[in-house]
Amino acid sequence: MISFSFGFILYCSTLNEHEKRVWSVDFSDADPRFLVSGSDDCKVKLWSVTQQNSGTTIQTNANVCCVKFVPGSSYTIACGSADHCIHYYDFRQPKTPLRIYEGHKKAVSYVKFASNTELISASTDSNLKLWSLNARDCVRSYTGHVNDKNFVGLTTDGSYVACGSENNSIYVYYKDLPYPLLNYKFENYRSMIHPVRQDEVTSEFVSAVAWRTGSPVIVAANSQGIIKVLELV
Repeated sequence: MISFSFGFILYCSTLNEHEKRVWSVDFSDADPRFLVSGSDDCKVKLWSVTQQNSGTTIQTNANVCCVKFVPGSSYTIACGSADHCIHYYDFRQPKTPLRIYEGHKKAVSYVKFASNTELISASTDSNLKLWSLNARDCVRSYTGHVNDKNFVGLTTDGSYVACGSENNSIYVYYKDLPYPLLNYKFENYRSMIHPVRQDEVTSEFVSAVAWRTGSPVIVAANSQGIIKVLELV
């Protein structure tokens, strides 16, 4: 089930076609009437905010973990799946993907576009990967963060890439280098009465990251509900 609203709930509509959990939704920047959704029911759906029913459905062979419109497009998308692959589709030809990108060893949790032709993917194999939409092979892999089981977030400003990590840290990569430029660790926290020792291993992890458009500012949140706003200088 997907709900969306504008203003102060002046208009609300419920889109109720998926049969299992919806992991990801994204609006087209080319035409904000269109949005796409991906679900555990192995389906990707194209919706219009002016209609109650989806316009087109893509049936895949694995749970869909993430979906993203290609910048400037209302019909082409990338989606990451539990089959370890990224699938590149055009909704006008929904039966067959335009391309499949293979290289991750576990589920693909996020896909983000660094440009109209460059795609960044994240996986629970502790790797980020850079892909060209015009080629099947991975351009570059990024390692250093820890990501074995949780969704830890992914964001890019086009030149730099940031993600969370299961060691409760944020990692920032430069797109042309395979190793992190820097990382920032959240302080370990349990309570005011029983603080966590700095040398104690915890299960806390960074769960979400976002880049403020046109600035060096990243906002990140972790599994304990702590939010940090970081400026890269």
